[in-house]
Amino acid sequence: MEEVVKEVHDGAKKYTEPVLRRYPLLFAFLIVFSIAAILDGFRLFTEEIPLFREHPIVLMAIGVLSLLLTGKLYQSLEKMK
Repeated sequence: MEEVVKEVHDGAKKYTEPVLRRYPLLFAFLIVFSIAAILDGFRLFTEEIPLFREHPIVLMAIGVLSLLLTGKLYQSLEKMK
């Protein structure tokens, strides 16, 4: 499976790299716009949930817990190498 993903990535690279070099500002704008749209959409979504609106500390705690779990997952995957 990893070999297939690597081949697809390498194959796409030869087509995308020249375009990225030719239009770097366009792609930078698209990336920034996409990130802003995702974050704003998430903000609007969480504003609809009464628990998060009334107690934003709960949302912050979920975020911190997610980061801690991600770190633990990373550590366990590193040990498996």
